[in-house]
Amino acid sequence: MIPFEFIVTGSPVSLQTNNRELLQEWKAKVRETVAEALPIGMEATSAPVQVIITHYCITQTSDLDNIIKPIVDSMNSLVYIDDRQVTDLTVKRRKLKELEDFTAISPSIAEALAAGQEFIYVKIDLPTEPMELNR
Repeated sequence: MIPFEFIVTGSPVSLQTNNRELLQEWKAKVRETVAEALPIGMEATSAPVQVIITHYCITQTSDLDNIIKPIVDSMNSLVYIDDRQVTDLTVKRRKLKELEDFTAISPSIAEALAAGQEFIYVKIDLPTEPMELNR
């Protein structure tokens, strides 16, 4: 069941927005997309998870850290029981016009890029092994 990935089209909404209705609409869109992307039979896990988020944007419109929480919160009770289970989080932003190397991208990213719209790519995976601090 894990790993799995999904794409949410459109511009993410910042947690800091003054438009609370827009934020709730964005969270509902993410949640609906997650529900559709879940592998058949998958239930919310109680295990730790890793979340990888990449914002493929046309222009940088908000702080990257402010778009994370609405996305991660939207997966509560669908992917994991609670977002406290996220032990590894990787977040990136890539401008669509600056992308050059398409040799090792997933089919879902390739399809989203072909559409030419801004989107968010999310991958849920098992956490990485604990890092040895004395190496």
